[in-house]
Amino acid sequence: MKGVSECAVLTIALAALAQPVLARTYMNCSTVVLISAPSGDTSSAREEDLGFWVDDEAKTLTLLDNTPLIVTRLDRLWISANRDGIFYEFDRGDGTLTFASSTMNDSVSTTVVGSGRCEASTK
Repeated sequence: MKGVSECAVLTIALAALAQPVLARTYMNCSTVVLISAPSGDTSSAREEDLGFWVDDEAKTLTLLDNTPLIVTRLDRLWISANRDGIFYEFDRGDGTLTFASSTMNDSVSTTVVGSGRCEASTK
């Protein structure tokens, strides 16, 4: 009887870990963006909403305006993608999105970093 109860506990634990993967999900992210301006010592911060579509079946990530991102990782736990020098990391476990970019123009560097929380939506 002990083997049956152990098997039942294992089955329940595996079922709890299994999460269904949705074919296409809209993610709505509320972020804070920090920009280090070219003047050196100044920076700014602003709140920004960011939306994108995740297609697990096709392994694609698309911004709300249908701009595709280059996906480097898309699995049950993480999504990593980039576009135009902006690198995105999404932790599916806790819904955290982080992104960063750095540009250089005439020996002046501008750095943008952002972080926020995302929620799946039925948009």
